[in-house]
Amino acid sequence: MAIRVCILEDDPKASETLRSYLLRYGSENDLEFSITAYENAVLLLEHYSPDYDIIYMDIQMPFLNGMDAARKLRRLDTQVLLVFVTTLAQYALEGYEVSAQDYIVKPVNYFDFAMKLMRTLDRLPQTHEPEILVSTDAGTQRIRLNDVYYVEVSDHYLLYHTRKGEYRQYGAMSKLENELSSYGFARCNSCYLVNLKYVMGVNGFVLQTADGELQISCPKKKQFMDALERYMKH
Repeated sequence: MAIRVCILEDDPKASETLRSYLLRYGSENDLEFSITAYENAVLLLEHYSPDYDIIYMDIQMPFLNGMDAARKLRRLDTQVLLVFVTTLAQYALEGYEVSAQDYIVKPVNYFDFAMKLMRTLDRLPQTHEPEILVSTDAGTQRIRLNDVYYVEVSDHYLLYHTRKGEYRQYGAMSKLENELSSYGFARCNSCYLVNLKYVMGVNGFVLQTADGELQISCPKKKQFMDALERYMKH
């Protein structure tokens, strides 16, 4: 799964340098980065959702400086790793206030960038568990796929049954199935997309999961059982 990085930098040339360094590091270390860039902090905050792993932040920017933006970001996301990019090292000392992971002094050279990126990546969860963003009435929630028992569809809404509760959002089951099939999810009927990790047993057309029983439809049974067999052999 790609490591999600945001670059907050008002200088297009500096932003492109960071992007190129990320792509180079990924190529050299067999890593994939998904990169988004913003030219000012106001736009980032307006569009922010907690789906980034790392944010590179310039400190001296118009409208809203990087330090003030970091304080606001921390109210929205306590997990994302913040790395400040600045021309003056003393600014980076303020980073402790917002639990910044590191800082890089401009002009950025690749060797320094790579060493600090390696250190930052060590702070990410070792398994980098796959997650999904669910837009609910209460806001956007980040849910680990390993916490999902199954997903139910009803009246064009998806209901995620998870270890931490239920989450509901508008969406199409067919699209979700395409996104999650490679993560060990399979349809047991037209209404349910099941995390095969939590399948406890199958008795005829009754599927026993860690969160209760579900029905397997006749048209879906062979496909579901084939997916379950592949998962068990994995």
